[in-house]
Amino acid sequence: MATADVVLDPLRRELTEHCLRMPELRASTLGDESVVLGAVRPALDEVDSRLLSDWLAATAAPRR
Repeated sequence: MATADVVLDPLRRELTEHCLRMPELRASTLGDESVVLGAVRPALDEVDSRLLSDWLAATAAPRR
């Protein structure tokens, strides 16, 4: 993240006022790909929800 130096310190200050336990914050090593990879996950979740969930439910073993 090119702006990590600008963003991380103010974010840490803000979070310390609102969090009981401070989460670890660090800049991503994914670079420019981070936005694309972040968008892919919800898309894959949607595909799974729409296509695979119905199929898996239909192919489940019968309950005794």
